[in-house]
Amino acid sequence: MSHNLDIPITHVYRGHTIFLKFDWAHPNNLAPESAKVIQAGAINGMGEIAAELVGPWADYHSAVEEAIAAAERWIDSQLSEAD
Repeated sequence: MSHNLDIPITHVYRGHTIFLKFDWAHPNNLAPESAKVIQAGAINGMGEIAAELVGPWADYHSAVEEAIAAAERWIDSQLSEAD
């Protein structure tokens, strides 16, 4: 699987948008070596890192699942602080 297009994944959860960005050691690896969960910033195109995850993962889908779970936990924690 080639990952020449390094496009972040947009994930919406409980009305909040978060971006998942993966870092690859080599373009043909089966799984990324790390991932970042990025919250949307006040300025369009800017964001702030909410979480950083480090593999190894068995495959790309496992990395995506873990990143989504981390993003949703982060959003939940932000919402519970607002209460």
